[in-house]
Amino acid sequence: MTTIRAPLAGKAREEHDLVFTVATGEHLHPATLLSTLGALLRDIGLQRMSFHDLRHSAATLLLAGGVHAKVVQELLGHSDIMITLNIYSQVLPSLQEDAMDKLSAYPNRPVAW
Repeated sequence: MTTIRAPLAGKAREEHDLVFTVATGEHLHPATLLSTLGALLRDIGLQRMSFHDLRHSAATLLLAGGVHAKVVQELLGHSDIMITLNIYSQVLPSLQEDAMDKLSAYPNRPVAW
């Protein structure tokens, strides 16, 4: 669906439900986006990486930071939580250690049944 909005710099802005666009709402060439990403990473002292690498890094950081896997699955758009868990299983051992540390911090007292 294309809609026209108020003029921007003398040209009407078009809406195409795109994530990355030029100022007029039109398609942004992938090479421009990758070039901009490369320059940004270089400016902040990070190595070159792809958008997929950024996505993977974000998911890993979220899981390592304690965000529930279901939330990460939804953010990534995976159809099933098992996809997320299988891909990011390398993060899970540290999460299990953290869970055991938290569990061991509880006072040792008998459980009332």
